Amino acid sequence: MEPVRVEEVEDKGSIIVLTPELLRSNSPDHLVLARRVRQSLEARGLLRWLLDTHSA
Repeated sequence: MEPVRVEEVEDKGSIIVLTPELLRSNSPDHLVLARRVRQSLEARGLLRWLLDTHSA
């Protein structure tokens, strides 16, 4: 199962649905899942856009 679901909304952009549960840094399973989320967003070019927007 993919940890991130990205759905295009016509010409308006994307809806990004992340994991349905709260990720905790003290859980090894959650760290693996967070890494998969990051990789999935990076592969779609969505994480870079998000970081660029917040650093401006």
